[in-house]
Amino acid sequence: MATVISPGPLPQDALRYPQKWNSDWEALLRRELAFPNGPRYLFHLKMSEITSTGLQGSLDGYPGLVSATCAIQRNITQEALDYFTESDLETRWMAARADVRGKHILDSMVALCSKARNLNEARSYCPELSLKRLRSNGKAFLDLLRSVMLEDASFIPTEPKFVSHPGWDAWAAEQEKLNDSELKKISFAEILILRTKLISHVVQFTLRSFFGLSPPAFFVQKEQKSDQKLKTPRVPPAVAALLGRAETANLKAQLKDDTAAVKARYRCTKTEAADGSVKFSRCKTCFEKMQRQVLYCSVFVSVLLILLLSDIFLEHAKGRIGSFATRLYAAKPSISRLSQPTENPVSASTAETRIGPPTDGYNRPLALIARVTTLNRNPMADYQLYDANDELMDIDFGAGTYPQLAFRACRERAMTTGDPHCVALMSHYLCGLLMAKGGPSQFRGITSDMIVAQFAREFGLADLRERVLIVQQIEDQDPLHRPPLLTLDWWATLSNDATLEEIPVTPD
Repeated sequence: MATVISPGPLPQDALRYPQKWNSDWEALLRRELAFPNGPRYLFHLKMSEITSTGLQGSLDGYPGLVSATCAIQRNITQEALDYFTESDLETRWMAARADVRGKHILDSMVALCSKARNLNEARSYCPELSLKRLRSNGKAFLDLLRSVMLEDASFIPTEPKFVSHPGWDAWAAEQEKLNDSELKKISFAEILILRTKLISHVVQFTLRSFFGLSPPAFFVQKEQKSDQKLKTPRVPPAVAALLGRAETANLKAQLKDDTAAVKARYRCTKTEAADGSVKFSRCKTCFEKMQRQVLYCSVFVSVLLILLLSDIFLEHAKGRIGSFATRLYAAKPSISRLSQPTENPVSASTAETRIGPPTDGYNRPLALIARVTTLNRNPMADYQLYDANDELMDIDFGAGTYPQLAFRACRERAMTTGDPHCVALMSHYLCGLLMAKGGPSQFRGITSDMIVAQFAREFGLADLRERVLIVQQIEDQDPLHRPPLLTLDWWATLSNDATLEEIPVTPD
């Protein structure tokens, strides 16, 4: 197996000399690994590593990194919502001494990076994990926590919430424009997922440590070894001087020779006929998602390559050979797709009952994320209100009824865009039901003040009470005294700053 070049302190140093290990990393991140030149060097190292160990290994391992990170982020979101709402996390973290916060963070990084080479390597991609900054600035850590929290923890997504960073975002945009090799695509994809995975892990371990809980289960997958006997990749002079290592042999010629040898052994000799009588199958996924023409002559050839090549990457030669690795890559996201999370598909029976993700850049408050999560876990409930004992009660208007359809349409808009008018409509309607003669039994122990306060807290609207009063005035001016929630066409025409005088009243 080829030697892997580490861009910084080694994993074993984390356990032996944690303070020095961290100081060395932070010094590198401030100097040689800093933007804008750092990513170019790290990108070169990642490509060299993948080339020397075999691209197929990275292709096989990438889905596991993605699924593991998705599960971590779902778990973090669930735990953090409890910490914020029940354990007063924000107040307690900000009140803690800097050295206390620093100890929890450093212990978490050491526990992770000392066990897994790829996580230690990922430290080079994470300027956010500056211990000096995180320990002294409590808000910086809380912001980092929010950056990995999902907008809905009722399910595990298919792609994680990648952590944004100005430097890495700019680098991603530059690489997206080039888009000139499969090796570069998977190298950058691996960098992004590793940095997101490490940040997510550190946040979760730190929170557990801060609240005196044991760390979550952490499994280290044994790294695959390549059958290729390649020399250590060549390192640029500046990098060699930085690492104190001699320059190694140039890998380009070696890779070319190895690839040629594999092609010669397993080359498909069939070609498409000029007259169109023989046509190969096209990989539809490759063309639609990656805009690449990937051809294969038969299913038998594809299966044969799977059996023969296993972990050896075989690049298709001018469309004449079917490569399992290339076809597998068709399912991988492009660099542009790696910036946005994708939800798990839901069944037809539940798709219409689920609250969708935020739109137009809306950031849900933590309390709203918690409500979305509980509602999506209980799709039969139209809403959930806290009673006098601070226990959640499900509100159900009746399946398929007009009030339910109107309320859920309003709920969807409010929870995906933060529209304050829709929030006021829902609050007003629930208060109206509460004050109706007799009052529904499901509202026992709940007051209108409690309803408005809950909605104000969940949606972060300090002026919600005033907005609800405006909605009440609209109802008072309607000769039939109909709740405005049930006439949503009006509300769609209003601006965010609408006043009572601007709102039309239903005619007789």
